[in-house]
Amino acid sequence: MPSFLQKPSGRSSRMKKIATLTAVAALGFGVAMEAHAEADALRVAKQYGLGYIQLMIMEEEGLVEKHLQKAGMDDVTVEWATFRSSDVMNDALISGNIDFASLGPTGIVTIWERTKGSYDVKVAAGLNALPWILTVRDPSIKSITDFDEDDRIAVPAVKVSGQAAALQMAAAKQWGDDQFERLDHLTVSLSHPDATAAMLGGPSEIVANFTSPPYGHRQLKNPNIHAILTSGDVLGGLFSFNVIATTAAFREENPTLYNAFLGALQEATDRVNADMDWAADMYLKISNDPTPKEEILEIMQDEEARFTTEPLNLGAFSDFMARTGRIKEAPEDWRAEMLFPEAQ
Repeated sequence: MPSFLQKPSGRSSRMKKIATLTAVAALGFGVAMEAHAEADALRVAKQYGLGYIQLMIMEEEGLVEKHLQKAGMDDVTVEWATFRSSDVMNDALISGNIDFASLGPTGIVTIWERTKGSYDVKVAAGLNALPWILTVRDPSIKSITDFDEDDRIAVPAVKVSGQAAALQMAAAKQWGDDQFERLDHLTVSLSHPDATAAMLGGPSEIVANFTSPPYGHRQLKNPNIHAILTSGDVLGGLFSFNVIATTAAFREENPTLYNAFLGALQEATDRVNADMDWAADMYLKISNDPTPKEEILEIMQDEEARFTTEPLNLGAFSDFMARTGRIKEAPEDWRAEMLFPEAQ
């Protein structure tokens, strides 16, 4: 019998099996390494105003790059973008154009509910607690009951922004849950800078602005503008003005990028709390905000302000949005369901 037709010896057979298993293992290792290769760019989005001071400092000081370098990933490009509101940012997050989004409370509740079981967008960290203020430049308007059909109230995004939801909560409190949209037809979408320009400028249909620091405080320095409502009046306490959100897939596929970003965020937060004077200088330098420094410090040190990575009181928004049909149902435990473990 020719040798090539002979049955291989036991030793020969075992060696071939070992060689085969070794090749398969090597192939599997290569596949695993490829599967765990992380993205070569990290894309982060923020909005306008003092509420994004940690993100501004992270960008200016290169803190994400610093933490990536510590993790051995100094070839990653960090890209920053600025959006006007959560609705635009939600679209960018779902379409894969950004990796981390800074969302207001209604923005995260909405995208969390819509992506359950698919993209699974959740909170990676809190950012801060800051008050919203409803400013008015018509002296005859003393409360939300005084708006008429010709008045327009500027919010960052009609219906979907946190300020728009707070106005709805105020309407529900005043007239009942079935009337929560009573003022919606008076609202228009404007970025904080544009709304402030309209409030401080000449004649305009914009008579009110539900806004955030420092824009509301700047408007109130004008003697013709007064406040008729704050978020504290509606919510009765502190809440997350902003949170940081991402998808489950990004978190799972990019653990080093994910942890480096959170490390940089915590460092920026600690630096803000340790030296608010320095932080105020940094904010003014980066943003070109004309607000005097003492006013920025006044806002940062307000009893309703807090710079923290702990998410706060998102359940108040999810409960209201479920009660009024904005989402199908509220989470039974918003911390367990809406937050990634690191944020809990």
